Amino acid sequence: MKLLALAVAVAATPTPTPVQTQGSNVTVTTCHAQLDPPPLRIAYVNTAHSEAVEVDFTVIDSAGTVESVSDRGRFGSGTSINHVFKLPAGTSPLGLSAANCIVTKVIYADGSTWVNPNPP
Repeated sequence: MKLLALAVAVAATPTPTPVQTQGSNVTVTTCHAQLDPPPLRIAYVNTAHSEAVEVDFTVIDSAGTVESVSDRGRFGSGTSINHVFKLPAGTSPLGLSAANCIVTKVIYADGSTWVNPNPP
């Protein structure tokens, strides 16, 4: 009976709403810490018409900035990206259940760049 109650509680947990940093053309679908290393998972979608080659994030929690992350590769329009990153030494993933990933910069394959005008 306890297992059934746990399964119902997990199923009832709402899925986080995707967040887009205004103007970035990147929608963050997941930003959380996990116990498996590397402990920071960021999943996002490039919603721009151009392929991105770098997406930079600032990870914040209730205490402030935790980490800055640069993800480099070839991120096509509409492609879901799901990557993991290291946390700074001494940072526990247990305290980051309510982390938020803010897009701070996007560099596109055509050489254009978007920079967050209101970085955290």
